[in-house]
Amino acid sequence: MGKILDAFLTDQLHVDSGTEQLTPEHKALCEKSMALQNQLAETLNDKQKAILAQLAETKFEESCCAEQAKFERGFRLGVLITSEIYYAQDTFL
Repeated sequence: MGKILDAFLTDQLHVDSGTEQLTPEHKALCEKSMALQNQLAETLNDKQKAILAQLAETKFEESCCAEQAKFERGFRLGVLITSEIYYAQDTFL
C-alpha cells in the first residue's frame, strides 16, 4: 500500500472528524445499539458482562477491518479512474 494511504489509515493523516456529522439514521442506530447493550448488561453477572464487552470490542474491530478493506478498494478504484481519464484525456476533446 502507498505511503499516503498508510498514513491516512493509521490516523497520521486524516480529515477533521470534529466537523463530520452523523446522519440522523446513523445517529439513531448508534443510540439504539448503546441502549440495547446497556439494557442487556443490566441483566448479566460480572463474568457475562466481561464476555459482552469482549464481544462488542471484537465486533468493532471486525467492522473496522471490513471498512478499511472497503476504503482501500474504493480509493484504488478512484485512482484507476483518475489515471484512465488523464491517460485518455484527448479522447474527450
